[in-house]
Amino acid sequence: MMNHTLNNAKSKFGDRSSGMTRTQLLILVGIVILIAALSLPPYLEYDRKVKTADTDVDIIAGAIKRFHKHTNEYPRKLEDLVTDPGVEGWNGSYLEEIPKTPWGGSYQLLPAIYKVCISLKHPRVPEKYKHGGVAEISRVYHANQKEGAKYWWK
Repeated sequence: MMNHTLNNAKSKFGDRSSGMTRTQLLILVGIVILIAALSLPPYLEYDRKVKTADTDVDIIAGAIKRFHKHTNEYPRKLEDLVTDPGVEGWNGSYLEEIPKTPWGGSYQLLPAIYKVCISLKHPRVPEKYKHGGVAEISRVYHANQKEGAKYWWK
């Protein structure tokens, strides 16, 4: 008789050891949403920095091309785009200032290979975005040089 009453109680309320309750499921969903909400802003900030750096090197490369159009020479350093280097044909500032990378350092001009990029020595930039990295953020500014793929993932 006692056994029959116990079986009735189990069937009436269900077996507690099988599956999740709605409360447990809601708590789990809440934790997942919280983790996603906390991890999204850093990802968006990282993506913003990459896009800003890509735009910066594009603007610098454009300024170098204008410098070359006016002077028939390429600048020896990035500062030549802001202040007169004493080159004939220099036509005012090609940039108001040399932008800093979104990670707080400087862009690099590599005149030997006609490239604007992020230096290998930059301490806070992820390795893949530096010169020679798999997703190097750079621009070639010489008409006879070929520019590689913009990003490896495209």
